[in-house]
Amino acid sequence: MHWSVQWGGDPEDVRVTTSGVASVEDLDAMMREVIADPQWREGMKIMLDHTQTDWSVFGVGDLDRRAALVEDISDRIGRQQIAFVVTGLLNQEIGKMLGARLSDIGFVAKAFVSLAEARDWLREEPDLATADAKPR
Repeated sequence: MHWSVQWGGDPEDVRVTTSGVASVEDLDAMMREVIADPQWREGMKIMLDHTQTDWSVFGVGDLDRRAALVEDISDRIGRQQIAFVVTGLLNQEIGKMLGARLSDIGFVAKAFVSLAEARDWLREEPDLATADAKPR
């Protein structure tokens, strides 16, 4: 999997765009790289654009491993609002299942199949009742 990081945008403070085949190891390396950047700060609006990424190989074990790795760095992720954008409802369900596996986090996240809808959500205070991952 490949990724690029763009700082600044409207409304996102950072946009991470991925392509290729999703893997737990690559997703972990991507997040660790982004949160290590000196521009990373508390309270950001984050767009994870996975619309060019193939999630078909992601199984239940991968979701469990990914959730564990996210929880390991959740203190460094901090309190953020994160839009997770994929293509297709099946991939959106993968994002929702990942969110459901997360506990003890400080950020709020929601999966979308539209960049426009994700941006609309990032412009607002997130509704925790409809979020896929939320602070506990």
